[in-house]
Amino acid sequence: MNHQSFRSAFEAALRGSGLRVLGLGGEEQLDLHKLDRIYRTAIEPIGGQDADPFFVTAWLSWRWSALQTARANTTEEDVVTEMFGRDDGAAIRTEIPWVRVDITLKATLPYGKPMPMPAPPAMQHWFHETMTRLEQIEPLTPEEQVRQDEGGRLAVLAWQQAEPHVHALCRPSGDLMLDGVELGAWQAVEVPRTLDDPDQEADPGPEEQLTGMFGRTRAALSAWMQALDHLRGCGRVDRQ
Repeated sequence: MNHQSFRSAFEAALRGSGLRVLGLGGEEQLDLHKLDRIYRTAIEPIGGQDADPFFVTAWLSWRWSALQTARANTTEEDVVTEMFGRDDGAAIRTEIPWVRVDITLKATLPYGKPMPMPAPPAMQHWFHETMTRLEQIEPLTPEEQVRQDEGGRLAVLAWQQAEPHVHALCRPSGDLMLDGVELGAWQAVEVPRTLDDPDQEADPGPEEQLTGMFGRTRAALSAWMQALDHLRGCGRVDRQ
């Protein structure tokens, strides 16, 4: 699977989820130093915004490496031969590559209009409500987060921050103002190889993994928005 095919599968799964994309869609950049391709997009909760004054989004991004481009443009066997030589490469067997998809849930206040920092009890209630939902009810990451291969090595397949990040501003008076909150996670999505060996079973495509990822993102984004009720009434939006 090449870069364009993976991007098409990613965007098809996003459309199938019903999530609304902000702006004109995903944007792509080329890292001129490494020749990696970086894709980034932002989405809103199903049904739109319902956490005024917070604006709730989920940002998804992934990096398609130059090595993966080389692997997709030829067969696995040819890449191994090119890297290790014909004799040394003959005994090497490759593993299924994967793309790391980063997911960041965000809730931001209008530009220049932070709110007074909520009291610790309010922040505590928000923390427990948010993390309980995202870890037990509407998890953002798949159930299988670690896998052990035949050699006993552990592979991390997904990860989520244990503590949200809080963005704050400091007024000249010394008062701390809440500007936004966010929580990050990532998931590995396996990409099928191009194999020259007709006897080797073809790798499965990423469609099922992507569909599951967007389904979890859809539910987690809604839970993230609902948990903001613990912060919304804690202080007026500062309009100075």
